[in-house]
Order: sequence, then C-alpha cells, then structure tokens
Amino acid sequence: MAESMVDAFSFESGWARDENARAMVTGMFGQSLAHYLATKKHKDDPLLIQITFQSCFVQFFEFVIGSWTLSGGDGNRVFASTYERIQCGEAQAISGRWRALTSAYAPNHEESQLTTLAIAHLAGRFSNIMLAAGCSVAPDVLRASVEKKLSDRIVLLFKLALQLNKVVMEEITSADLKTVTMPTGIAYSAEQMEDAYVDGDPATGGVRVLCTTDLGLSRVTRMATSGDKQWDNKLLLKPKVALETVVNSMDG
Repeated sequence: MAESMVDAFSFESGWARDENARAMVTGMFGQSLAHYLATKKHKDDPLLIQITFQSCFVQFFEFVIGSWTLSGGDGNRVFASTYERIQCGEAQAISGRWRALTSAYAPNHEESQLTTLAIAHLAGRFSNIMLAAGCSVAPDVLRASVEKKLSDRIVLLFKLALQLNKVVMEEITSADLKTVTMPTGIAYSAEQMEDAYVDGDPATGGVRVLCTTDLGLSRVTRMATSGDKQWDNKLLLKPKVALETVVNSMDG
C-alpha cells in the first residue's frame, strides 16, 4: 500500500517542511517515529511509511471497535463511565446485557455517512504521514491522491471494524473483549507482545516499542461480585509491534 504511494511522489530527506503534518505525526506516534520518518530515505525502502500507515489503521480501528457510538459528542464518554460503574456493582450477565442493549440503541449515523467520514479522516492522516516523511507534493493534491488510491482499502477495513464492533459490544455478553495496543516507548516484552519485524535473533531486553502494527485482544470476565477472585483477565492475542531497531537497516 505504502509502496504505491511512495513510487508516485518525490521525497526529500531532512525535517518535514509541513510543520502541521510533523506535529500531527508526533502527537499520534511520538517523537521517535516522527524523527525517523523525517530523517530516513523512503524512495527505495517505504517500510517505515508502511509501518506508520499500519499503526494509523490500528489507532483508528481500535477506536471504532470499542465505541458505543460514532455519532460524535460526549456519548462514548458517558456510556463508558456508566458501564464501568455497572460492571463494579453487577454480575457479568447483567452488565453484559446492559452493554449490548445500550450499544444497539445508541444514536448513530448511517453506515454510508460513517464510511465517508472514515475515508476523509484516514486520507488526511495518511497524507500528513507522507508530508512528515518529506513528500514534496502540495498537501491538497497529496490528500486527493491518497483518497483516490486508498479509499477502497479503507472502506473494506472500516466495514470489518464495524462488524467487530457489533460482535464485541452487542453479541458477546458472557465476557468483555477488548482490543490491546502497546504504548510508544515501552520496553519490549515477549510475554505481552510480538515483534512483527523480527529478523534473526529475538529482541533483547531494553529495546523500545516504536508503534503497534496489529491489534491484540484480551478477555475480561466478572467471575463474582465479592470475594478474592472477582475478575478473570486473559490475553487472547498478543498485539504485534515494530521496535525501534527496525530502522537500523534503513538509509538515513
């Protein structure tokens, strides 16, 4: 995906000239990834842009999958805080049923409108990533090109995310399924995550996470409303991450 975008445009190494794009990338992915995007050469090796695209997808779809509503406003915050109180006071069967009904009846936009918003949102994010990586094309031209080239992929993945939202929020009530990501800069732990770009020996201690590239999944179950064993937490699928060492072989 990133390769086709990189091939179509010219890139210049050095700090991005578009400060807004640089600020967005720094805010979303941290200083390390923003620095590597701006200083590495991407024309012959678009891997870092691809990794950042994947992490952008991860952040957006984590939000979609776990949302009570996508209509905007304070709905998600209000529903989430209410559900947290219900979870602490009620059995799993009751809290799960409340979650399912609330999610099903929460106000939302039509899927076609949500899809249009998702395309615009992600196209803006992807174009800013490329600008932060040194793409020399005008921002409005770049955004239009990104939207044209990637809209089909965005629509497909967004529809899958909506389906997962329905499964997680409405269909499964016997437990709570939650997506899992890893914070940028955290030390790598093979028990909690998987190195998506391992090449040869596994990562050693002290290596830092650059970003999350694939969502993980955990299951939380309320076993009892009192006693020592009230909650059961289990990691079902480790999130995949890119480590800072992935940039070592890239030209700078």
